[in-house]
Amino acid sequence: MSEKFPAVGHRYLVDFVKFRVELDFTSETSMTYYNLNAAGDHVGQETVTIAVDPVREDLFLVTWTESDKTTVVHLEDYQLMRIVTNITDPKDGLMRFAGTMTQIA
Repeated sequence: MSEKFPAVGHRYLVDFVKFRVELDFTSETSMTYYNLNAAGDHVGQETVTIAVDPVREDLFLVTWTESDKTTVVHLEDYQLMRIVTNITDPKDGLMRFAGTMTQIA
């Protein structure tokens, strides 16, 4: 399968209900995520190296490791505009969230 990753060059607001983030995909290997507070302001960010693997049309597995060794695995569905994430934090262990995403740029 050789499907182009549709997120490159776009920004998305992701609402996981318990928290919200903004994802800015600059290439197929680089993304900056922004943590958002309740007002929608950026309150933290990190640029990470990502790996993108197509699963089926408009569905991608996106993974990365953050500077504090947190690992993130996203299943990003650009047809349904939904994300399922599994986050393994060195302090809190495994966490799983699902949410909606909206393209904002």
